[in-house]
Order: sequence, then structure tokens, then C-alpha cells
Amino acid sequence: MMRLLQKSRLMLLLLASLTLPGWSYAAEVGELPATMAAPDPKPQTNETQPAQPATTTPPAMPAEEAQCRERLETLGVVFEEHEPLEDDLGCSATHPITVSRLSKDVELTPPAVLTCAMAEASARFVQDHAGPLTRGAFGSDLAAIEQVSAYVCRPRNGSKKLSEHAFANALDWGALVLEDGTRIEVQAHGSAAPRRSRLVKAIQKAACGPFKTVLGPGSDADHANHFHFDLARRRNDGTWCE
Repeated sequence: MMRLLQKSRLMLLLLASLTLPGWSYAAEVGELPATMAAPDPKPQTNETQPAQPATTTPPAMPAEEAQCRERLETLGVVFEEHEPLEDDLGCSATHPITVSRLSKDVELTPPAVLTCAMAEASARFVQDHAGPLTRGAFGSDLAAIEQVSAYVCRPRNGSKKLSEHAFANALDWGALVLEDGTRIEVQAHGSAAPRRSRLVKAIQKAACGPFKTVLGPGSDADHANHFHFDLARRRNDGTWCE
């Protein structure tokens, strides 16, 4: 019965299309497109776009810094680049490095953050002076230097002026360790340990020139138990050694 009603309705529609001008079945029901167009992609907004990682461009390395690093490699210094240092107090170092060995044979412990120039001066001093002096005094090669201060953002003792440590331009030695295990503390050993006393004095004297500032046992109370070496710039390239 239902099918008969559907056929009757279809016949009436066809007859109407023949008798009524401008009317068609297609116009009544609408033509279906052959294909369905894809929807336009939804544009990405700031909320949907993936966040881009922030990038920081390090300052360009001057030629003298690159050349200094080449000399360190020739000397056998083991180092890694350190991020630039800057503090509100004015402490800074643009191209510092972290040094763990001053030669293939001499460890710097713990590793120290220094300028390349200070690292080179220290490595050459060990090679040309501290190493031979130690070997001559004890018959054993220098194996390690125990440092007690490198980069530290602070003023000089008793002064408002920034220390050379604040620019990674200073290194303090607390003790020397020999290959045979002997440990020599930097202090005034006196007559009870004449070899140690002579070695400490000899190294302190030899450092004046390779470094611009040399302080140690006998200089003042602040340096009674370590060497302070730095490359502070002075008029006429002068030195301050006590």
C-alpha cells in the first residue's frame, strides 16, 4: 500500500513538471553536487601555534680570544666554555672558561672559572716555574694544584673596589700535590720543614712577572695560607709583589 502511494506521488510530480512552466523536480528538491568541497582549514591563532623556544645569541668571540684558546690546547690545558658572567655589582667576564687541567699532567682542583688570559698565564707558570721548582725540591713531578678561589663576585678585602676575582682574572693556590702523593700547603713552614718553606718562597718569588699581582705567606694576614695571583692592569705594565 505504501509503495503504491509513493508511485502515485511521483506520477503527480512528473505531470506537474509537464504542465507548469518553469517548474522542475530538480528545482523542487535541489540538485546534489557531484563532489563535496573540503572545508577551509582553520587558521592557526597565537593560542594554537606551537611556542618557539627562546634563543640567546652569545657575544661574538674576538680573534684574540680564539687565538688564546688555540694556545691553551697546545699547552695541554683542559677547559670548557662557560656562559658569560655579569652581576649587578659590576662583576663580569664576557668569555670565561672552566679549567680542569693546566697541562696533561697537572690537574686544577676543583675546576676554576677564569679568563682565557689567566688560564694561559697559569699554565705557562706551571710549565716554566712551579713544575721545575717542585721537581728540583722534592724529586717528584707536580700532579695537582688545589685552588681556593677563582671567579667570585666580591670586592677586595677591606675595600669597596672589586677584586680581580670578580672578573675571573685571579687564581688562588692553597696547596700543591706531587705525583708521589706529597701535599704541600701554601704557608710559612719555617725551620721545621725547610724544603717546603724554600719551595713556597721560591714559587712566590718566581710568580712576580708572569703575574701582575703576587701575594702569599708574609704579605699580610689575609694571604698567610695561600698564593694570590692575578693579571690586574697597572700603569706602565707594572707589578705588585709582596
